[in-house]
Amino acid sequence: MGVMLQENQRYVAARAVDRWIVGVDLGQSTDPTAICALHHRVVPLDNWKPKGGGVWRQAATHHFDVRHLERLSLGTSYPAQVQHVVNLMGRPPLNAGATLVIDETGVGRPVGDLMDDARLKPTRVTITAGLETTQHGARTFHVPKGVLISGLDARLHTGELRIAAALSDAGALADELKDFQRSVSAAGRATYAARTGAHDDLVLSVAIALWWATYGATSSVEPLRI
Repeated sequence: MGVMLQENQRYVAARAVDRWIVGVDLGQSTDPTAICALHHRVVPLDNWKPKGGGVWRQAATHHFDVRHLERLSLGTSYPAQVQHVVNLMGRPPLNAGATLVIDETGVGRPVGDLMDDARLKPTRVTITAGLETTQHGARTFHVPKGVLISGLDARLHTGELRIAAALSDAGALADELKDFQRSVSAAGRATYAARTGAHDDLVLSVAIALWWATYGATSSVEPLRI
């Protein structure tokens, strides 16, 4: 149901979004590299809700659909991995401006530099054990693991995050999610980690793509004054 716009009130309109984010969790010698392609859509609704102080905000639905999911073979060289991502990003619809987000926690900056050399311009994420997300340069962020996993968990529970069952690694992702354990310290700090011996590469590739989609969505509304 719509709302009649009136003077002296501020209306915050939802902005329609249709974009692709590719999340890459870079592996090391014993962990494979995982790649996720996430389709993020925001659909504004004909529904305005009062937020107090004369502000009305337009409602919208968020959709996060995992359309591609894969693990690269162990032992694949980093130059070959970069070329694989180049090839993937060159296919439609990703070649129409998809954002690349990589977890460079374990491998450090060199692989990200290779991607920069390949003109991929990745947004770089270092996963931390802290509580605060911080930005270090135009495309570099430190993000707590708890933020990544709790965000993924929340979107799964609301049904906004969907993983296509036909994806070859969908079952492996489901197993990784089951293997994740949440623990709370004596100080009340929550931490997330896979069980000993279990992988979490697919989970993290989805989580960093989802984090970026959500982070970018914080600026997806703009005030409309009449």
